[in-house]
Amino acid sequence: MADPTAAGPRLTPRGLMALAVALVLVALNLRTTVASLPPLLAAVREDIPLTGAVAGLLTATPVLCMAWLAPPAVRIARRWGAPVATLAAVVLISVGNGLRGLSGSSAALLLATLVAGAGVATAGVVVPAVVKDAFPGRAGAATGGYAVAMMLGAATSATFSAPLANALGSWRGGLSIWALPAAAAAVLWAVVARRLSRGATGPRERPPHVALPWRSRPAWLLVAFMSAQSALAYAYLGWLAPAYVERGWSGFAAGALVGVNNLAQLGAALVLPALADRIAGFRRLVVGAVSLTVVGTAWFWLLPDAAPWLASVVLGAGLGAGFALGLTRIVHYAADAQASSRLTALVFLVSYTVAAAAPVAVGVLHDTSGGFALPFGLLVLLSLTQWTVAGRLGPDHIGTVR
Repeated sequence: MADPTAAGPRLTPRGLMALAVALVLVALNLRTTVASLPPLLAAVREDIPLTGAVAGLLTATPVLCMAWLAPPAVRIARRWGAPVATLAAVVLISVGNGLRGLSGSSAALLLATLVAGAGVATAGVVVPAVVKDAFPGRAGAATGGYAVAMMLGAATSATFSAPLANALGSWRGGLSIWALPAAAAAVLWAVVARRLSRGATGPRERPPHVALPWRSRPAWLLVAFMSAQSALAYAYLGWLAPAYVERGWSGFAAGALVGVNNLAQLGAALVLPALADRIAGFRRLVVGAVSLTVVGTAWFWLLPDAAPWLASVVLGAGLGAGFALGLTRIVHYAADAQASSRLTALVFLVSYTVAAAAPVAVGVLHDTSGGFALPFGLLVLLSLTQWTVAGRLGPDHIGTVR
């Protein structure tokens, strides 16, 4: 039986270009659900009473989906094929984002976020396998393009959610508007999926199992690295803007601070994964990237009013490079496209489960301590942990995870 987790047929250059464009459009929508909420959180809480823990859970829900729905997503992709699974994922994101603006309670808001999160989880597992299969010689560059698109979507939604909400008259419009780019991506992906199905040249053998690589040491190094990476990213994505709103900034300015952070992530993710295709200097690249993360976290903790825009750039460069290089290492360490899907599922299952606790913990610690000094200080320790793990991501495990 054909293996649907792979990209499918060997494509012509024109077909590969169409696939690359479609993947970028899909990836643009994989962080809008999370990034669009923080700049509007104060307005949401005026309308719908939310504790700090529940507010953090709204950020954590898509992350939990990426964790707990990753293994089922592998089975869905095997059963229905990567093109259909990806299409369904983007449709769910569009529906969930649209429903958030119609929510009248915290439960309804969480449910709508859960729908979008299910789509994010499915796409997050399927797309790396497509990249591994369709672009085997340029895995780093292709992964970088995918990561850059996600960060661009995050930066755009973080920056423009508040202005759009003002233009549309309420926070509801500022959240629901992000259903539109997901709907557009679904339409374009449907065209590509149809072409992929028509262009299939023959079946491939389905791998005999979908067991995750629980006993693989390289897999667990990636789990540890990506756990710290994702926890830091989602903690700041969820609470950096509210922290500066609390310091007297407007929602637009605080959202723009997060947007600048995401733009810095985008730039770093665009450059470094292509260099990682050369393999030899990967360890130096990733250690250097995480060093920037350490500096950025310490800056926001110790000197929050000293050039916060520059601090946002430094932190964003570290987070973006670390995320993209982590994804690249997943592709490098996997033996083939199916192994990439399973390895991605394991990394997402564990690391995003850990990461989901970060925005909730920041919210609880903020409510308990009355400020952000304590939770932001703990994030510095987390960045130091990631820096320690980064030095162990060497080239000796390339192609060994099955």
